[in-house]
Order: sequence, then structure tokens, then C-alpha cells
Amino acid sequence: MRTWASHEFLATNELMRKITTDIELHALFASMTSDRDMQDMLYRHIQSMNSTLQRAVSVLQNRGMDMSRLSMYQPQAQYRPHTGFQDPHMIPAPVMNMESPSRVNDITISTAILLTHKAGSVFGMMWATECVDPELRALHVMAANNCQQMAYEIWQLMNARGYYEVPSMPMNDIQQMSQTFQPMAAGMGITATTGGMGGSYTGVRHMI
Repeated sequence: MRTWASHEFLATNELMRKITTDIELHALFASMTSDRDMQDMLYRHIQSMNSTLQRAVSVLQNRGMDMSRLSMYQPQAQYRPHTGFQDPHMIPAPVMNMESPSRVNDITISTAILLTHKAGSVFGMMWATECVDPELRALHVMAANNCQQMAYEIWQLMNARGYYEVPSMPMNDIQQMSQTFQPMAAGMGITATTGGMGGSYTGVRHMI
């Protein structure tokens, strides 16, 4: 029987709540979108999230998790991201569509999916740092990695469609900022001496 720390048990429950909600949200949006590529992507995300959910249920019910089968979601969409404004779409003003409340536009759909995966990546890694059990840490790290992969995939589609374009930074600014940081001087190193239970830092010494 697994012994749970209270915070890691609650974090894992939060993960399962989020995945369950996200699966339903993806399925709802897949039925609304008019973009076939986006629909296919949403179904792929559902498959990945369902796999994570099954692993989480297995861990929660003390059946363990096959660590060798953990794998990162691999985006299948092939888009070439670009910077700079090429053909941007205007973000439509919010509308309460009372005549057809079950429909939202593709920009809204893709934005909602992007933001939920971004949040999943951030919270997933935070939950991982709260876990004592290595299996649970691996589960949350996998979920966070999958979220950032899915976020990048949906962003690539948005970028290709002109839904989410990003400005280019002026080259002069890049060059100036690149000179702000410098590496440690050659021949310099850091030494440490052991002291007590841990160790004590003794500073930087010159290496010959």
C-alpha cells in the first residue's frame, strides 16, 4: 500500500481533475471547429491526455506505473513558425451568441486550447516539485512536458493561420543585449571544502 504525503495526493487529484476537464473541453471544441487540421489535432491531444489519465488512475489506486513506458507527446503537425506580422487576423470582439450558443470561432477555440496547455505545463511542473514519491514526480513531469508539446503544436497551427503572430525584435537591440552577459573568465574555477554534514563554499580560485 502506497504511503501518500498529503500535498502530493492533493496535487495528483488536481492533475486528474484538470485532465478530465480538458478531455471534455477538447471533445466539445472538436465538434465545433470548421478546421479539419485543428479537429485532428484535438483528437490527438485527447488520446495523449487519456493515456496520462489512465496512468494517474493506476498510481492513485496503488497499481503502480510502468516507468519504462513514459513518453513525451510528439507533435505531428508540420508547420514552419515565423516571426513578424505577415497576415494577422483581427481577434474578434467577444459575442454572446444567443441564437447559436453552442458555436465559437476557431480563433477562440485554438486560444482556449493554447492557454489550457500552457497552464497545464506550469502547474504540472509545480506539482512535480511537491511530490515525494519518484513515480508521482515522473507522472507530473510527463504531464507537464506533454502539455508544453501540445501547446506548441496548437500555437504552430495558430501561427500558420495568422491567429497568433509574434513581432520580430530589432536586430540592433538583439546585438546590444547579446553583449550584456559574459562567460566566466578562462582559468577560473570554483572550489568547495567539506565541512560538517554538508560542505562549505570557499570561493573562486585561479586554475593553472
